[in-house]
Amino acid sequence: MGLGWLVRTLRGTVTSIVSIAPVPQHVAFIMDGNRRYAERQQLQTIQGHSFGYQRLIQALEWCLDLGITCVSVYAFSVDNYKRSEEEVRTLMHLAEEKLRTMLQEFDVLEGHGVQVRVIGDLSLAPLSVQEAAENIATATQHHSKAVLNICFSYTASREMQQALDAAYVSQQQQQDSIHSPIDDYLYTCGCPPVDLLVRTSGEQRLSDFMLRQSSHALLVFTGVLWPDFGFLDLISAVLQYQKKHTTLQASRKAGAASIAQLLQHLRREEQEKSTRAPRLAEQLISLKLPNTARGSRAIEVDSPCSVATPGSGSSPSSRSEGSNRSPIELSPFEDEQVSSAVEDTENHRDALVGVDVAPAAFIISLGTSSITKLRPIN
Repeated sequence: MGLGWLVRTLRGTVTSIVSIAPVPQHVAFIMDGNRRYAERQQLQTIQGHSFGYQRLIQALEWCLDLGITCVSVYAFSVDNYKRSEEEVRTLMHLAEEKLRTMLQEFDVLEGHGVQVRVIGDLSLAPLSVQEAAENIATATQHHSKAVLNICFSYTASREMQQALDAAYVSQQQQQDSIHSPIDDYLYTCGCPPVDLLVRTSGEQRLSDFMLRQSSHALLVFTGVLWPDFGFLDLISAVLQYQKKHTTLQASRKAGAASIAQLLQHLRREEQEKSTRAPRLAEQLISLKLPNTARGSRAIEVDSPCSVATPGSGSSPSSRSEGSNRSPIELSPFEDEQVSSAVEDTENHRDALVGVDVAPAAFIISLGTSSITKLRPIN
């Protein structure tokens, strides 16, 4: 029994006490200050980053002991590629080395059931880093107790852009305008939203890190450099979260309700839009239109938005002197609606046999792009 035993005992006691109150499910760290730590300790920059990695492993264990099931860390931003070529090359080598070291220290990850995800635009990283990231992800993919997101070659804006692109592709493939929330397409899909975000080194900005996931998180900025970040610093941040827990949860529920209302409104609009073309066809079922109407780009309507349908027999000379009919061009959407309706009418020609109906003009409500009245052309 030495000092180490006493420290571990006190740490376990504090952990047990703090865990009685609600603890955050997802904690995110912006690990800032490695270079300044190296300068203060008169070390090489690479050594500062190495100490930062060691602190990451320790912080992960502290979080797991508290019952925090998801940890995300900002390891390397896309903007960091703007640094000097030598520093970027050194950081890439360090990243590859630490990912492989993490795989060698597999007992810690396996003991806590931690699934490691290296998320970001890894296509920008060297192949050796991509391979190391894939190896650690594959080795831990069956773990289900906790998740460690290592955000590498990452920015939130790039993540959102890729999520929107993926959502659009899925929408086109499924022919469903609004079918799932954007969170399902983020790198952190399957993880709870961030409850607590901690940034070290005194900087008070998010630096394009998990902006969507942290929309209702408690932000804690501490002046401690990341390699100096200790257990009590984490406990202090968690206690601040517990103090604000009720307010944060109410804010998150209100935000979720607003998003749900918006999605419901958008779905209703899409459903109404999808019924417009069938309504046009239903109104045309009782008509027998000439073939020349198919594909026409203009329709006869009462002025100020009317022209005679080609082949209708209507002409300026045959109209009454008081007629105000004038030609307009249909928008692509309106033209598609009418063409679809005419197509449907042609498909139902058998039902129109023997019906004596003169060519018709459509009075169009341009605001809703739907047919509101049918009138025979004189």
